[in-house]
Formats: sequence, structure tokens, C-alpha cells
Amino acid sequence: MNRGWTGKDPALDVTLLSLHPKVMRFRGMLTAKECALLRFLMLEALIYLDDLGTPLVSSRPGAIRNGRNASAAFGELGSRPWLRSQNTGHISFYFKEPPEFMNQLIERVGKIAGVHPNNVEPIYHLYVPATLPSNLHLDNFNKYLFPHRYLSVSLFLDDHEDGGTVFPLMLDSFGDTGGSTTLALDNDEVQKWQWVLNEERLQQVRNDSEAYAHRRVDLDEPMGFRHRLLEAAQLMCRSGRMAQMPVLPEKGTMYLWFNYLPNGEDDVRSIHAGCSSSVSYKMLGAFFLRDAAGPFPEHDSFWHPSKVRQQANDELQRQVEMMAVNAFRFDHIAALFNMERHAVFELHGAAEAVRLATFHHEYAQQLVQREVGYSWRSDLNDIIDEHGLDAEVPWYRQSMDGFF
Repeated sequence: MNRGWTGKDPALDVTLLSLHPKVMRFRGMLTAKECALLRFLMLEALIYLDDLGTPLVSSRPGAIRNGRNASAAFGELGSRPWLRSQNTGHISFYFKEPPEFMNQLIERVGKIAGVHPNNVEPIYHLYVPATLPSNLHLDNFNKYLFPHRYLSVSLFLDDHEDGGTVFPLMLDSFGDTGGSTTLALDNDEVQKWQWVLNEERLQQVRNDSEAYAHRRVDLDEPMGFRHRLLEAAQLMCRSGRMAQMPVLPEKGTMYLWFNYLPNGEDDVRSIHAGCSSSVSYKMLGAFFLRDAAGPFPEHDSFWHPSKVRQQANDELQRQVEMMAVNAFRFDHIAALFNMERHAVFELHGAAEAVRLATFHHEYAQQLVQREVGYSWRSDLNDIIDEHGLDAEVPWYRQSMDGFF
């Protein structure tokens, strides 16, 4: 059986879900095996971090880059993804040298949208369960962002009961898609926001923060329409599947939405938030379709565990974020192990997953013996003392009651 990308375009089930904003669903973008392979590549980069290239980890049960499970059926696997720590519950992945099946996926996404693959900006994410979104945002989060993200895509790798993307200003175009809030019907407020959002595009800014104005709603937003809208989005996330329709986690399914109106204006109704699943770890791909080719500067903030960055501030960011990722993997190690075993079960079968469980026990013991969990905390304390970063690393204290 071919476990990798087939090289053929599977039949797609395409549905228009909304007109305001315009949202479409494409079922069948990835097979279950391809979803498992993508999850596996993300998980191994996080679980094993700077141990990934060692003989011990490379030959573990379920490994596909080397060892007994290596197979041409997976195609070229590229190199490990680079990482970013977004916050205590969110890790992002960027494949600088993507696997063959992922390149072909990007080509398919570009073909559907009518853009060259070089115009597709792919990023992948892992979210912990039971957390609320801290903001609403437009994907063109800065008015000077260029090339523009004129289309956005979410590609889900699992079936979950909830954990969708909510659009609190979505209008219920067809009477059965759900997801609307009463605030979406306040046309005066929406049009006022729409006007100022696009009027500001024409004005020069006095400081960097003004470039983000009207494009994001954070928890410290003053009371008013936008503050109530963020509260409404959080309520949608708390209220489960029916409140989060129509963009729901569905394995192998892609959702595509338009960030601009036909007249070229930013569409304020495309403002959205990602809900976490109430019980599961959510993994997905987020693709932005640009109106010019990359490389894109947003990828510059991703880092490799063993590659020192040239600029001092960039290297400091890499060191601190690597400690944050270490904190994340120790705090969630049991769940991450379980997710890797599940991916191996889908790719290789039950016997290999059982062998991997034994390896996980041995690997965890090695981490304890090497005092990895203690050493990164000691290194972080040294950095905090030297640079005074305590206020900028809020995940630090949260990780103290983690794996070790």
C-alpha cells in the first residue's frame, strides 16, 4: 500500500459555506495516511528536539527517515521542520525543506486558488486543549504586510468534536450554517469598523503600533463593540460544536476563506479566532495565499535547535524559545508520546506502536538521568539574570509544575 502522497488529485467534495465572508470547504485534500504522516513529522521534531538526528532516536520503532520502516512509499521527506513557541499552549512548525507529499499538497492548494506554489505560505500548528483564544485577528494583521494574504486556508489533520475557527461577524448566508452572533447583525457598527479599517490603509503611521490598528482585538481592548465581539468569540469556543459551525476540525478537510471584498477592501467580517479542542490536542496546517511570491519574512522568526543565528537578538530569541519548547514538551510529554504512537499505529500497525511505547519509557528515563528538565531551567535563569527577561517569558513560571 502506498503510504505517501499518490501524486494524483483525489476527488474533492466542495461546498460554499458562507458569502459574508466567503468561506468554502474542500473535503478530501489529504488521505488519513497523509494526515498521520504530517502529524508524525511534526511530533518527532517536538518530542526529540535536539536528539532527533542521533542514532538512538533515528532507529526507534516507527522512525521513517532511517531504520526498518524507511520506505520509498513515503517519498522524499525533506528535512525536519523549524520551530516557534507562540505561547504556553501553541507551537508552530515551518518546513524549510518540505517533504515531497507536502510540496504536492502546496501545488494542489495553489492550483485550486489559481496561484503559483511560490505564492503559498504554509505554517503548521499544535494547540493544547481547553484554552480560549486571546484575540481576534485579520490575517493581514499589519496594513503594511506584503505580499498581501488575500486568501487563507485551514487544513485539519484530525477529527475532533470541537476546536473550529470562529467568525463572529459571519452572516448566516444559507440558513443552516450556524456560527452567527447577534453582533454580526449590527450593520452600523460593522460598517463603521469596515470604513475606518480601510480608511487607515491610506494614512501614514506615526509609530509601528498604528500599523496594527483595527486589525486585531486583544483582551485589553477597551469596552465597546470590539470588546464584546471578542467575548462573543470566546463564548462560541466554550459552547462546543454547534456554536463553532461551519469551520470544524475534519480529517483531511481544507477550509478556504477570502480576506478581501471584490472591490479590494479588507473584509472586516473575515476577522476570526481559532478555538482549541475541549479535550484533544489540535494539529492543523494554516496556509496563506499571497499576491506575490516568497520568501516571506514571517518565516524568518522560525529557528532550528542546532543552528546558531547570526544576529545577537535573534540568537537570544532562539535560545529563550527553545527553552519554552523544552518546557512545553516536558509539560505535555505523556500526551505527545501517545500522539506519536497513534500516528505510528496508522502508518505501521499495532505491533510497531507497542514497540514504540517501550522505547518511550526508556527515552523518558534517559531524559531524567541526563537532567534535561533541570538544565534548561538553570540556563533560563542565567539568561533572565543577564537580560532581565522575566516579564517577557510568562510561560516560565507555568512550566514549574510540569513533567519533572
